[in-house]
Amino acid sequence: MISLDLRQLEYFVALADAGTISSAASRIGIAQPSLSEALARLEHQLDVQLVLRGARGTQLTEAGAVLAKYGREILKNIDATLEKVRHEGGDARGLVAIGLPQGIASVLTVPLAETVQVEFPLVKLRISEGGAGHLLEWLASGKIDFAILYYGFDNTDFDVQPLLEEELFLVSAVDNWPPADKRTGLGQSIEFKDLKEIPLVLPSAQQCPLIDQLARSNSIQPDTKVEMDSLRQIAALVSRASAYTIMSHAAAIDYVATQQLLLVPIVPAIRLTAHIVRKRNRPVTRASLSVQRLIPVIMKEMITRHGLNARLVN
Repeated sequence: MISLDLRQLEYFVALADAGTISSAASRIGIAQPSLSEALARLEHQLDVQLVLRGARGTQLTEAGAVLAKYGREILKNIDATLEKVRHEGGDARGLVAIGLPQGIASVLTVPLAETVQVEFPLVKLRISEGGAGHLLEWLASGKIDFAILYYGFDNTDFDVQPLLEEELFLVSAVDNWPPADKRTGLGQSIEFKDLKEIPLVLPSAQQCPLIDQLARSNSIQPDTKVEMDSLRQIAALVSRASAYTIMSHAAAIDYVATQQLLLVPIVPAIRLTAHIVRKRNRPVTRASLSVQRLIPVIMKEMITRHGLNARLVN
């Protein structure tokens, strides 16, 4: 295998562009004899004549023209690669696309966007909301750099970092609890098995499979009246006393804060762990890593500020 010194290639391309040894030597800042010696070593290594020397300069042979053409491309690619490496090792910059579940998005999106603007002004942030199915699809296709997910991923295709543990509650309109037409035992909390007595509006099992899995493991059939995948619309429907739902404090935060919705603890408690998930083997940019590191800091602040029923895992 022939070993080629990149400096030799740079010298030869300079000679091909300049047309004379003297001009090329002046351009790259070496003595003419040194350039002639480098050219002779290159021709010896390749065992082919690359230039024809004449009184008016040099002329490329057919082999020399091929080397000059591809040599320019090689040097250009090396320059671009080194510039890219320097770019990634410098200030965080460029597009960072992340996917958030709707519940966490309700408390994280605005403060994250504001913090990124201040701390990383060269980063453009793109935040997409979706259910577990959508987020996994976006991760797999490369549409987003990372996502926050509760379930659905596997450790074969994804790198996973635990982030947050949240408790799920039965959520009711304030003036709709306890239900007047149900048994008197319903009050400050509700047992999971008694959810079968409550008319529910829930996300589809595809986007939120946990409730369906828990119901089957407890051999109960929840009284699901409506399925919809928008948590905001679910919260709005529940606030009108039209049904009940199951969601985290964060997902219902605006309605709870304005005392339109009430959180009823479920016994035994149902807890979900949110994870930061990346597709394995996808390059991690400095910008996306910088944004990722902000998330637990901001979530800790939101937990304290809003008194969320949640805790950071690490």
